Amino acid sequence: MRTLFLLLLLLAAPLFAAQPLLHWQDNHSTPAAGLPALQASRPWKLCALYPNLKDGYWLSINYGMSKAAARLGVALNVYDAGGYRQGGVQQNQLQACQRWGADAILLGSSVAQFPDAALFARHTPLIEVVNAIHDVPVRTRIGVPWFQMGYQTGHYLVTHHHDKPWRILLMPGPIDAGGSQEMSAGFRAALADSALEIVDVAYGDNDIEVQRNLLQDRLERYPDINLVAGTAIAAEVAMGEGRNRATPLDVASFYLTHQVYRGLKRDRILVAASDQMVWQGELAVEQAVRVLEGQRVPDNISPPILILTSKNSTSARVALSLSPPGFRPVYFYQRTSAASK
Repeated sequence: MRTLFLLLLLLAAPLFAAQPLLHWQDNHSTPAAGLPALQASRPWKLCALYPNLKDGYWLSINYGMSKAAARLGVALNVYDAGGYRQGGVQQNQLQACQRWGADAILLGSSVAQFPDAALFARHTPLIEVVNAIHDVPVRTRIGVPWFQMGYQTGHYLVTHHHDKPWRILLMPGPIDAGGSQEMSAGFRAALADSALEIVDVAYGDNDIEVQRNLLQDRLERYPDINLVAGTAIAAEVAMGEGRNRATPLDVASFYLTHQVYRGLKRDRILVAASDQMVWQGELAVEQAVRVLEGQRVPDNISPPILILTSKNSTSARVALSLSPPGFRPVYFYQRTSAASK
């Protein structure tokens, strides 16, 4: 049944694979329950670029990509930009992909504006992963609308905790990163006409020390803040700071990491959204192979968003979200001759 649903979905989606993609809007991503079986006719060379592997989000994307590469027998070469706002670094990494002879590039961009990527897209299929990039002709994209990640988190708070006198600090990450503005807009939209109040917005890099300094600064300025909502890194920091305050500090996360998952299980985080990162990593590799095999692909495909709390965050429910314990980043995978026999 799931396979039939996806076959219909793929046939019904707009099929403009050779033209610039019109980026998804707030709720126009295509939910997917899986993909039909796929075989690679040759060991395609895929190059994947990530903003960073410092947090569990991109580590889980990496796990999904490496799983799919091994299953399909394609090569995967991974580059880590070391953080957001690293367009120059990723530009050099795109050149390295080209020198390696990449058949397709899976781009998790560290910047929203990446005009140089258009030059590579002329010769090499470009697959947009998670973060939207503007004015670049990508062949397809994998990712949910970040607006909805913020909105669904806020909607849960309003629906289930509307009587809470929360004064909220919003910490959506780097101001010019892929989804920061969209998550903020979605969260604000969900809180409109509610009694929940956003006191301040603190933008900053997804780095533990940066986020900790931002949080401590805002708590000094606004000691009556009693809820932090934002990135998983901000949520991780807020869990620690909350233990040191006389006034309880509630936490909501716009996406999931291993630390956030542990916080949910221990009732130290109220709610977290998950866009099922492992699954997205697998979908990215599968879509790249489909493009290279000349198959039809939808403009946008993504798993559904999960809203997780301490009551529903079972290990089975997050199996397609988080890499397993002990997983280390895979920077290069290529099937050996022995493995292919």
